[in-house]
Amino acid sequence: MEFRKIQFTGRSSYIVSLPKKWVLENNLRQGDVVPLIINPDGSITIFPKEPKDIGEQKKLEISKEYSPDMAARLVISAYIQGYDALEITFSDEMPFYKVKIRKILQGLPGVEIILDEPQRIIAKSLLDEREVNLSEILMRIRSIVLSMIGDLELLAESPGEVEVLRDLNDLENELDRFYFLTIRTVNRLLSQRAVSEESGIIKRHFDLIGILFIVRNIERIGDHIIRISENPEPLDFSRLKELFTSVLDRISDRDLKMIDKLMLELKDLIRATDSKESSAKESYRRIMEYLENIGETIINMALS
Repeated sequence: MEFRKIQFTGRSSYIVSLPKKWVLENNLRQGDVVPLIINPDGSITIFPKEPKDIGEQKKLEISKEYSPDMAARLVISAYIQGYDALEITFSDEMPFYKVKIRKILQGLPGVEIILDEPQRIIAKSLLDEREVNLSEILMRIRSIVLSMIGDLELLAESPGEVEVLRDLNDLENELDRFYFLTIRTVNRLLSQRAVSEESGIIKRHFDLIGILFIVRNIERIGDHIIRISENPEPLDFSRLKELFTSVLDRISDRDLKMIDKLMLELKDLIRATDSKESSAKESYRRIMEYLENIGETIINMALS
């Protein structure tokens, strides 16, 4: 860390000199304009040039050297990195690969396929990134998971109910979509070198990492809800909904006393749940462990 003295110049201006080495390394000279951000904690970040715009096209060349699963992961990776247009070319006619990739593209928020040829697919993101904020995404994710737990309550009473299982599967797919959108949104904020966003839940860069970790744990909770639905049994789903809601409420208010109470209750419930009795109870316990992970992350965010 370097220290620089604040100097007064003219009648009303304060200046701080920049390190010569930094100026030379970034090819700056007298008269150049550099962007700066005033952070919520009062610090100022100075950048050597304007932030890079990642809203550009990504070309992916798919061959049978990749597995279909790997090809799908490449498409998802390009999306979450923030590319607005994807051009996917195939080295040969590969119908199975195309079906899998087409399904992935149709499941990504805001993405539309605008060209579909035998050996080429072009897709574009039509999402207005300026209208997306993390608070709204988290609210939607919360709603999805609560609906999934509600479906579990129905299945505990009527196992194998086809319509409920179909709804549960649709909700899990939607949860995955918003998980990918969260990663894309966080990446956009990082690429803009900003440490805050409209919703106000981001105070510093660590909070962005925290949100990623929280949503990853919620996505895992969705996976275990699906596991419970495969062999449902009566469990305390009402309390699970209350705990899930209470933990997620702490993302915004960061009430450490309330988090402390929730963490103690989760610990007791985890100890009291015998995961060896059934696969449903094992997943129920894992869900509470993921809620505990979320609580720990919120504690870390609260100390910013």
